[in-house]
Amino acid sequence: MLLSRFSNLHTQHPDLVRKIFTISLLATTIGATLQAIAAPNVERSVQVDEQIYEIAFNSKTQTLYAAVTGSRDIDEKTGKKRVASGIVVLDAQTLEQVDKIATGEMTPFSLAINHTTQKLYAADTANGQVGVYAIDSGKEVALIKSSGKESNRLRQIVVDETSNMIYISTVGGSERNGKIGPESAIWVIDGKTDTLKSVITDPVKTATGLAIDTDNQRLYVSDLINSDIAEIDLKTHKVLRKFSGVEPLEDAKTAGPDTINMEIDTKNGILYAINQKSGGIAMIDLKSGDILRTVKTGSGALSARLHPQSGDLYVANRNDGTVSIIDAKTHFVSAHLSTGTHPQTIAIDPKSGQVYVSNKAKGKGRGAPQDAPTPYEPSGNTVTLITP
Repeated sequence: MLLSRFSNLHTQHPDLVRKIFTISLLATTIGATLQAIAAPNVERSVQVDEQIYEIAFNSKTQTLYAAVTGSRDIDEKTGKKRVASGIVVLDAQTLEQVDKIATGEMTPFSLAINHTTQKLYAADTANGQVGVYAIDSGKEVALIKSSGKESNRLRQIVVDETSNMIYISTVGGSERNGKIGPESAIWVIDGKTDTLKSVITDPVKTATGLAIDTDNQRLYVSDLINSDIAEIDLKTHKVLRKFSGVEPLEDAKTAGPDTINMEIDTKNGILYAINQKSGGIAMIDLKSGDILRTVKTGSGALSARLHPQSGDLYVANRNDGTVSIIDAKTHFVSAHLSTGTHPQTIAIDPKSGQVYVSNKAKGKGRGAPQDAPTPYEPSGNTVTLITP
């Protein structure tokens, strides 16, 4: 019946049919084009120096910084690493290496930028020290160490640009050979003098990730071992409360270290707990401390960043080699993007909305002999650019 009516319409009004067909085709084309434009896309990946860890984006200079610990191979003639540790400076558009900040004996693992003072903070996990660098010159302006008894295994840095204070988690509380190691702590660095102002001791058993709410002066610390999160008052340095970063499990045997990092949405009062073992994130209501939803993203979920424009959450799944995108409106995964061997950290340009991912290599693997050649790995030790 419908086909018969269409045939009659075509016979009686051929021009009208052509217009309808043209409009339909145009609508389909526009819809497909808009969908293509809206879809996130991996633009390019570029290899950098060996053993890349965290990246940080400087919106003032449109520059990306990458912490590299250098190669494990030692040159027999010089007695030094074949590729030196340092902070690689990349052009934000081309990902071309334009410079490298020499850090000497300071081996950078994690990075953070104070955009107001234009200082770059780098934490040396292995040696328990923090290097401070002036972005305009690339020169070291301070080297900070602690003489306390707490752990000095520095991990994550967050910056409060309003108060010019820098907070760094130290991983402690680990047990080896039946003995408990030094306590976890939070270093509090005064950005004006670049000195260690104070230390918040034992906020949780094994401190890993940090998230800061500068408006309410609250610092959140994840406890990897217990998968808990502690809320700290930054005025008093007291732990106000603790809540879980994972859903309750029916089988206690499957419980264990999980909550490793966090991301915070202060606008909507949501804290995202990134859970590495269970491979996803837990959305936590900051007011109640209750988990609103758990979203699986991929094996080895390690870190996440909230997109300042769309509100989508970008999650690096280290074991999967992917970055998952959680839609801000539906809270479902809208995309899985292959970025590299081991996606580590994510940085986002708040102006352009472009997303950057650091991807670590597998390398030789633990226990490999010193003279074993480094495997060819084109998707390892790379920085990937994603256009949202």
